[in-house]
Amino acid sequence: MKKLLIATLLIVSILQAASSAPLHFVFGDMSRHPEVMKGFFPTYLLAGAGYDLKPLLEGNRTELQFLFGAGYQERKLWQDPVSGEIIYDNPIIYDTLRSDLVVRLKQGLGDSKVRNKDLLTFTLSGEIKAESNIDSMVKGKYRDNYNSHKVLSLDSYIGDDYSGMIYPDLRGDRNYLGTFLSFQIRYDQMDDRKTASDGFLAALDLKHAPEIINRDSDFNLIRLNAVASKTVYEKLSNGRNLFSITIIDRANLTYLTGSKIPVAVQEPTALGRLVRGFNYYTYGTELAVVNNFDIRFAGPDMKGKGIFPRMNLFFDMGYGTGDYYNTSIHDENFLSSCGVQITISFFDFMDLGYQVAYLFSGDKFSEGPDKKLVGSFTFFLDF
Repeated sequence: MKKLLIATLLIVSILQAASSAPLHFVFGDMSRHPEVMKGFFPTYLLAGAGYDLKPLLEGNRTELQFLFGAGYQERKLWQDPVSGEIIYDNPIIYDTLRSDLVVRLKQGLGDSKVRNKDLLTFTLSGEIKAESNIDSMVKGKYRDNYNSHKVLSLDSYIGDDYSGMIYPDLRGDRNYLGTFLSFQIRYDQMDDRKTASDGFLAALDLKHAPEIINRDSDFNLIRLNAVASKTVYEKLSNGRNLFSITIIDRANLTYLTGSKIPVAVQEPTALGRLVRGFNYYTYGTELAVVNNFDIRFAGPDMKGKGIFPRMNLFFDMGYGTGDYYNTSIHDENFLSSCGVQITISFFDFMDLGYQVAYLFSGDKFSEGPDKKLVGSFTFFLDF
């Protein structure tokens, strides 16, 4: 554990130092593999640099960003690869070597009430994603997913010449290359001070995978995300946070449809991912509407360096409807949960800790239909 904390602090320190360089650091995403140090260390990182261009509009920021991602992660899928029917036991488990290249052009407009922020930011993005899907690193070992099952090879799960009917990125040789185009409008009146935040922000995201340039992708994604936050108590000493209580409410609407939706795109949009306590890649229907409510207790900020303990009480509700991804199987689902997350926050972009959730409605597939109190390690608070 001591070595883990030292390694984590080293990575965070490097990233923080890079952010103060002339080419400022841009953090994109981070994920983990549950079989590598029990998921407590990142195995995938998307990051890069931002360049401030000559402003197109006086007083508003014009920025060009280049991000590169590389790493290794596990995927655990809960639909039959041919019929698309739901698997409640013994999911498909495999690993993915992935890399991403993202180019963004961002333009601000108007003045936010928060200093040094634009009121609106328009972002055009192009993304190239390359993945190689391989047998799990724990193939042949037994893992509990409701019942204990032996982790098989991909050939055993889907055959040696899979058509890609339900999972298009596992077709043929299981190497995937995708090109996506994205547009975002972001409204920002959020004063985020890491240990506390006040205000409101909202973002509308549109993502399109043109079939004309994609062999294994054809989808459209619309996502609306809004967050309101209010600090109800904050104790400071010489500018350092000693303790704070913040209330946060987040509303999210996601609509994902198409004939070829790759697994990588399914992960952040499935209802089981958006409502805490459930398995990723579960309850993946076209439309998901979710509300996440948090009460966060933070501090003290250790010597004002951005490293602090945090406890987060949450209550989530989500409704999903439509066809399951890449199928004509229609379903409706309502999920709800409450729980607590206890973490150490590193500069507010990484929260290492543990989560306990009580499931009011819905099942965590890996635990079975009778298990309502579930626990898991957590890496992000997400919102």
